[in-house]
Amino acid sequence: MDLPGEKRHLAFKALPHELFSKEGRWYGYAVSSGEACELPDEHCRVLSQIPSTFTLFEDIHRHTADMIASRELIDVLQDLADTGFVKPFDKHTRPISSINIFLSTYCNLNCAYCYGGEGRSDSVPGGSYGMQQEQLSREMGRKAVDYLLKTSGTREGGSAGGINFFGGEPLMNMEVLEYIAEYSEEQSCKYGTPKPSLSITTNGLLVDEKFISLCKQHHIGVQISFDGTPEVQNTMRPTTGGLPSYPAVEKAIGLLGEHGIRIRIRATVSNCNTDLMQSIRHLESLGVYDVHFAVASGHDQERFALADHDFKALGSAFDDVGRYMTERTREGKPFVRCNNLLSAMAQLHRRNSKNFACGAGIGLASLSPDGSFHICHRFAGMDDFVIGHIDHGIDYRKRLKLIEQMHSDSHEECHECWAKELCGGECHYSNHEANQRISVPNRQMCDLHRSILKTAMAMAAEIRQHDEETYFRMIDNAM
Repeated sequence: MDLPGEKRHLAFKALPHELFSKEGRWYGYAVSSGEACELPDEHCRVLSQIPSTFTLFEDIHRHTADMIASRELIDVLQDLADTGFVKPFDKHTRPISSINIFLSTYCNLNCAYCYGGEGRSDSVPGGSYGMQQEQLSREMGRKAVDYLLKTSGTREGGSAGGINFFGGEPLMNMEVLEYIAEYSEEQSCKYGTPKPSLSITTNGLLVDEKFISLCKQHHIGVQISFDGTPEVQNTMRPTTGGLPSYPAVEKAIGLLGEHGIRIRIRATVSNCNTDLMQSIRHLESLGVYDVHFAVASGHDQERFALADHDFKALGSAFDDVGRYMTERTREGKPFVRCNNLLSAMAQLHRRNSKNFACGAGIGLASLSPDGSFHICHRFAGMDDFVIGHIDHGIDYRKRLKLIEQMHSDSHEECHECWAKELCGGECHYSNHEANQRISVPNRQMCDLHRSILKTAMAMAAEIRQHDEETYFRMIDNAM
């Protein structure tokens, strides 16, 4: 089959239209564009073969090969797209630009709510995601860097993308972490390409001088998973031996601070710690000024999941954090930056509309030690969400199907929601966990997201009115 290489993975779907004939000639009306026109016979025949769900070009060609050549088919599809009869789609063809690499599926913590703890036992702690426990090899790390460098020229601006080291606990595979950092530096210099940005999400227990030196040398961003107060941290995040983990993490935070490495905290919120200001005050006492709060999901949900009244309390807690940030801004004092609120402020200011909750499966994927790509790290170990392999490439048909399900237009519950364009359909993993479908939003998370957006709107209005320069600085620095 003679298919243009760059076109064969494009997708198209038919939009609402009407076709009819009069005196041997074909006419069409495209509902979305209002286009009314005469159509050539071949356009009508092609249009009749395109379903209302996105279909790969190669599949359309398979059904029309007896009537039109592939290169002519592209021209016909372009005509139909220009007049509003079909909609083209190419997000599933874009190269992965950000990879979450599972350096290790071993872990030295035994977190109560670990979403990577599927099928775990006391002898096999969380972090494996139901997969075999193993360390990523140097060879697999090399392939990940090569993939990003090879595809960098196909991205806007020639970006080399990014690598986030993940686990399990990634510092349990320090040797390969060092190798990837050094190899990416060497290869980018060798070929004159941008170096992939590097970051790590760690629990902090193994942070030492050697790791800090590596971070400084290769500009590795650091995020620490840490729940705040000793009581919550030790209860929810004990070591695999059942010991408190707080002292080690507190030491790691202090050590990183001494070396001038700015960190972000990722704090998990369970039904034990919905008082966010308590966490904020504690982080402030440790000299930490960046935090993102994430609702617990995964293992042992019956014990630690948030009920409706907990979500209501959490919405009020974000109001408290918003007031704290606003007051500190007015007073000209430093404050702990809550990324949940700052990101919402920035999105509102930039008037960004979203069709997807995040870049999962589009620009982002996770790489497991066996080389498989999942749409994101939360779906690791789940075969239905594998979109390819680093040795064999991307499965465009499967990737397209998943992306279409993740698009907010496929979420019926979103159609009448005022926050649809700001949310993008809610976290795909959260949706799947709550409803066993990524296309059905998690109701509780939707309510919380709307509440956060309202808090962010009020913050933005008050801060901008008081100090516009500070407001714009906050927007510019939001992630």
